[in-house]
Amino acid sequence: MNTSMSKDLTEIEHLSAILLSTLDESFFFSELASHLNKHIGADRVHAFRAFEDGKVEQVCDSGKAIIGGKCLAKGVGPAGHVIRTKKAYFCNDTARDPLFHEEQSGGIIRELALPIQHEGVVIGTVHFQMLKGELEFSREHITSVLETLSKLSGPLANMKMYLAAKSLNESLLRQIEQKEKELKEHSSVSETESRFSTEEGKLVGKSKIMEEAVRRADKVSASTMNVLIQGERGTGKDLLARRIHCRSVRKSYVMIDCSIMTESQLERELFGEETHDMSRGHRVVVGAFENAHGGTLFLKNVDRLPVQLQGKVAHFMKSKSGLRVGGHTAFKGEARIICSSSRDLRALVQEGCFREDLMYSLATMIIDVPSLRERGEDIEIIAQYYLNLGREKSAHKTLSSGAIKSLAEYNWPGNVRELMNVVERAYILGEGMIVEKCHLAECVVEKVDEAQSLQDEMMAFAEMTLADLERRHITHTLDHLGGNKTRTAKVLGITVKTLYNKLHSYGMIETKEA
Repeated sequence: MNTSMSKDLTEIEHLSAILLSTLDESFFFSELASHLNKHIGADRVHAFRAFEDGKVEQVCDSGKAIIGGKCLAKGVGPAGHVIRTKKAYFCNDTARDPLFHEEQSGGIIRELALPIQHEGVVIGTVHFQMLKGELEFSREHITSVLETLSKLSGPLANMKMYLAAKSLNESLLRQIEQKEKELKEHSSVSETESRFSTEEGKLVGKSKIMEEAVRRADKVSASTMNVLIQGERGTGKDLLARRIHCRSVRKSYVMIDCSIMTESQLERELFGEETHDMSRGHRVVVGAFENAHGGTLFLKNVDRLPVQLQGKVAHFMKSKSGLRVGGHTAFKGEARIICSSSRDLRALVQEGCFREDLMYSLATMIIDVPSLRERGEDIEIIAQYYLNLGREKSAHKTLSSGAIKSLAEYNWPGNVRELMNVVERAYILGEGMIVEKCHLAECVVEKVDEAQSLQDEMMAFAEMTLADLERRHITHTLDHLGGNKTRTAKVLGITVKTLYNKLHSYGMIETKEA
């Protein structure tokens, strides 16, 4: 008995070495199938490679490696069945089993099919077939094959990773070919149209406060008025701006981020530039205000627009004309301006950091985009949407109740953008079809625990005057709303002027000089 076990172990070690030495899937599966059949004794053995979309391709015929074998669609035949169930299946009378109706033409009277898998991922199937003889398949045969496969976890893991990398590479190549085809088909599109085209993004959520923001955006899209979109970072201001443009009849869509350039760079981007060179002559570079003529100019993070440049922008807004950097002749431009800000422009005007006339020109209509904290009922919907965005339906995952609870209790300082990153990371870490709390980012889980501790602490009794309690509540509300004084005043039920007076009395702001 010991001699037999030693011999089996030696055979497994030898097979493992062979399988680890190759990345040729046809050779891999044929060697594996041939070895397994030594213990089964079937008349014929086949093997199929499994793809991520459920399709299979034959790579082994009668124990020999083949290239370009027959392909079967998802769910077809014994191979499709064992891939779907991830369990072995045998039949000792194929004439009576509908699953084997296509196999009967090959003279098969009995068959045993098993999935070849590693850590729950099926990479192939092996099929033992009887054409004649008295051998009937049983559970003992299944046990024998599974025991052998369990001793080959190293080679199976290696082939699984190789096939996953190969599949990804093939997918990327197909995407590149498709993109090249699309570019070729649209080569006649002008450079300006291709550069400044845009698509409407999807705004996810059903909360009343978000629906109100979307309703205002849709209502204003048909008009020509300028729009100011305010909200914390990561709330979806860019999506709302694109929605307004896409639902209008305006042409190009030009976006400029005021927060990522120096003042001189931003001036050239907005107004263009003229240079006079002895060798090159007169050279004109058109700016965003001209490129957006007849279309929409989206000024992202307009609150970061340098003060010195605000005057030039305000003049353009009033006269619909401006000068390029280095130029002497005015250009004309008619563009609808949509801008976004993570800070309250009215508060910046009060602090002397933003021109009042420019604010009124930009903010003909103001749309406040709520933070994720203010639309808690949307968190689960948004998380589930971005968890499976762009993935095949068969690869969709679900959030567990524990994960949903943690997401709902987190403060989300980074709003929807942070939630997108968290669920994308959780999808990758989740091994099964359910994303658990442990797969979420540590900051989410830890902050939820901290919030509970802080809540317990706040519930504790503390001796303080009514004035101190008022100050504490006002400052806490202001911090919670990211310094937005207009929204803070609204939440507290007081006017903005009253809020400023109280903050001034606390020494938190200085009185604006006349």
